[in-house]
Amino acid sequence: MEEDHTPDTEPPAPSSTAARDAMLVLCAVLVYFALATRFEAFEYVLGFTRGYEHWQIDELPMTALVLALGMSWYSWNRTTESRAALQGRIQAQRHAQALLQDNRRLSQALLRIQDEERRALARELHDEFGQSCTAIRADASYILQRSEDPDIGDSAQRITESAARLNLLVRDMLGRLRPPDLDSLGLEAALQTLCERWEQQTGIPCSLIPRGLQQPIPDEVAVALYRLVQEALTNVARHAEATYVHVSTQVDKRADGTARRVGLRIEDDGRGLPSEFSPGQQGYGLVGMRERVSSLDGTIAFRPVSKQGLRIEVEIPVGGPDKEGR
Repeated sequence: MEEDHTPDTEPPAPSSTAARDAMLVLCAVLVYFALATRFEAFEYVLGFTRGYEHWQIDELPMTALVLALGMSWYSWNRTTESRAALQGRIQAQRHAQALLQDNRRLSQALLRIQDEERRALARELHDEFGQSCTAIRADASYILQRSEDPDIGDSAQRITESAARLNLLVRDMLGRLRPPDLDSLGLEAALQTLCERWEQQTGIPCSLIPRGLQQPIPDEVAVALYRLVQEALTNVARHAEATYVHVSTQVDKRADGTARRVGLRIEDDGRGLPSEFSPGQQGYGLVGMRERVSSLDGTIAFRPVSKQGLRIEVEIPVGGPDKEGR
């Protein structure tokens, strides 16, 4: 994800520049003192100003000295205030970074709870509602076979058709609540099925190269990857006018062989994003993709492909050790 990360450490002070400037001032003072001692500069100034006593020019050296001391005091106070303001900004940035981390943890928890509730709701709909629809269809078929009254037969037929439509509606709702293929097939097969179905519906070739998906991946990450591919394919079908879509995954492993980071790339040769595209002009689909990736502490980037097309690059960390390193 293209993100702006707020620095949470204090920027290094330009000590080398300050020391250099101090040395230059000190050298200039020493050089002036040596020259003034050699040529009796102050006595020369006093002798020159005696002729202009009525203009009080002889008071200028002390006035300049007082002015220099005053400017030094003024500069010191402004420097102190600037340092205090900088420390305040650093503290505010650290606080904002801490709030951002807390927000991400809350988003992860909410996303996890939401997926668990959707899974439970999908299970209840499948078990209870699906069985009820099957029972209604069975009873309507029995009435249709046993009754000789044409009106009763027509009513039973309509009941059967209504139950069938209701069953299809429930199955569509189940797919929206929870990708059914994830639980039954796993992430790799679910993505392959998703690409194949999308290709059949749109007629646009969609290839999938899954790398490393045999590794155990947390459920929230698997659901996020599936939803990201689903949303990207939907956007391609609606807006891109592409002739192909290429989906690939890559899993980085730790030393112990467990998954450390999951990468996802979705590329097409469509129209890409408008040249004047800005974050404020994003549709709900792209905003949802950003929010889903951000809630998992991942990154997402939308990059143009040569003259046309779009590449979506996603990286999502897996497990605790990697996040601690971040």
